[in-house]
Amino acid sequence: MKNPKITPRGKWIYVQQDAEEARVSDSGLYTPDNIEQEKKAFGQVLAVGDKIKDIKVGQRVVYGLYAGETLKFKDDNSKDVDFKLLHDDDVIAFIEDEKV
Repeated sequence: MKNPKITPRGKWIYVQQDAEEARVSDSGLYTPDNIEQEKKAFGQVLAVGDKIKDIKVGQRVVYGLYAGETLKFKDDNSKDVDFKLLHDDDVIAFIEDEKV
């Protein structure tokens, strides 16, 4: 997939949101991962604004599910891919272990 060229300003960051993987509950209902993760979202930082010093491109971050501005683009297979423009204060934590 070709990521759109977006350059955030100031204290904003551009994140590719992890795809939601559906899970099947005991009763057979499909639920997205974010329901079981207490409305937190995960993603990889693609770009940072010029006033950001402690967040780097390539880092994986945790942020509130409803934080920031959501952008949707199509990948090469015409599937929707979610991106976020987040303020640096929206980042709750950094992910060090990829098993999360």
